[in-house]
Amino acid sequence: MKVFSNILIIAFIGLFSSTYLFNLSPINYKGTIEIETPVEKSTLSLATDEEELLNPETITINHMSLNEEIIKSVSNSIFTVTVYDGNTLVRENIDNLELVSPTNEMTISINSDNPMITTLDISQKKMNLEDGTYDFVFSSNLISDEDKSSISVKITYDNGGNYYPALNVPETGTKGLTIYFATENGDTLIPVTRFVVEDKSITRMAIEQLQNGPVNSGFITLIGDVNNTTYNNGNVVIDLPGSYEGYDNGSTGGILAYEAFKKSIFEVDRYWPIYSLSFTVDRNKVDNYFHGIDLTNSLPNNEDNYLLYMAYKINDRYYLFDYKIDTAQAGITSNDTVEMKAQKLFDAYADSNIPYGISPVPKNVVLQKAALNENNLTLDFSESILNAYSDKNDLRHMMIESFVYTFTTIPDVDSINITVNGQSLNNYVEGMDSTGILYPPEFINPEVIQETND
Repeated sequence: MKVFSNILIIAFIGLFSSTYLFNLSPINYKGTIEIETPVEKSTLSLATDEEELLNPETITINHMSLNEEIIKSVSNSIFTVTVYDGNTLVRENIDNLELVSPTNEMTISINSDNPMITTLDISQKKMNLEDGTYDFVFSSNLISDEDKSSISVKITYDNGGNYYPALNVPETGTKGLTIYFATENGDTLIPVTRFVVEDKSITRMAIEQLQNGPVNSGFITLIGDVNNTTYNNGNVVIDLPGSYEGYDNGSTGGILAYEAFKKSIFEVDRYWPIYSLSFTVDRNKVDNYFHGIDLTNSLPNNEDNYLLYMAYKINDRYYLFDYKIDTAQAGITSNDTVEMKAQKLFDAYADSNIPYGISPVPKNVVLQKAALNENNLTLDFSESILNAYSDKNDLRHMMIESFVYTFTTIPDVDSINITVNGQSLNNYVEGMDSTGILYPPEFINPEVIQETND
């Protein structure tokens, strides 16, 4: 018996000292630790700088990752595109849009500082779509997470608009007054040139034409009652009636009215010297007006620098208008050379997200370099400019005029000329010599188009 009991004791000792795990219910194991080999999840996602595009040739989409990842493609096409018109499916699974096709068995390393950049051809011809606004859903076959594998962009194709070039010579017997009207929804001011017979002071004529309002639909005037406009040795004073509430009520309307006065009066300096502009209310000086604008001092007629001339479409017509860029955002500094400023100003065409402005420069147009010779700036483009608006002569004209107006707002630049790979831009715009030195035309956006200008 003693031997048998010893055997049992030894057996129990061996059993409880073994590594074999028993699930001895009802013992509570909630406090035990379960160890697993960690599995690192992919952080791949898609990103683009574009939310809306008009008449694009290309779009750039990035594969981003927070971590270091090695991705591998086994297809000749990474992206597919599905197109919707509202809720209606128009086309689906369109592929082979990459400008540079990936190769089979391609591998690439991606991290937070080094995204994979892909440029896709989404031109209207490539997509075979009619004019209209569409939602494009871009999907990547490199990302397995459905929540991160696609991105949506609104694309508008619209080739129905016309642009009417600026003029340098007024109609016979008239003066050209460039006056500023607001768009119907009040998002910006658009300059239009009206040719009128001179019958009074030019400054009074400018104010009177603002009061008369626009000829074309799609615009409104913000200028109402005015007591008087006086001109004295280049200094203009506009006296406003305190009873008219339109100028000082509402932040947007008040500011735009002030800008319309200012811009329209300063445009008169093509005929008369204009040094300053000031406002009075019922012949009394006011410290501020137009919903808070400081009127303590006269406003000097200083040239605005770094203006971007964008396009605005109203009733199937494109108009150019000036937009003052944020130089800090554009990276323009006082230490930059004129050539560097020109490149950054050109980049602003694509980088300035103006909800109401349309860039007159297709995104595939590449400025290779700029060079200043005295006060003339040479802009040298790649051959990409030759494909811009290939079947729309007037839109080419719009782009060239935008360049002239825009780049001459850089200090010390009075004119430009355009080259392609160092060669003159020949026979590019019908009715325009684009090979020589180009100066800003006098009369932007002629309001009434004569038959000979169509």
